Amino acid sequence: MSAVDDTLDVMKKSYQRFLAVGLGLMLIAFLLMIWQPLGRQNSLILAVIVFLVAFLPLEFARRIARKMALVALKGE
Repeated sequence: MSAVDDTLDVMKKSYQRFLAVGLGLMLIAFLLMIWQPLGRQNSLILAVIVFLVAFLPLEFARRIARKMALVALKGE
């Protein structure tokens, strides 16, 4: 395997982890909105906070995917 393949493998693993964490947090936020285990108001407030926090790993995943595309196209 070349250096490009190794780099892409590492980036792919990081991308998958960030994506899984972000989507998992979004799922938790939606479940809080639907089931409302803490009461209506408290569950919705917590769901909004979790939803906003979920965007951080999703943003990292988006940036990693963009870098992966650039590395793959360049073939460094």
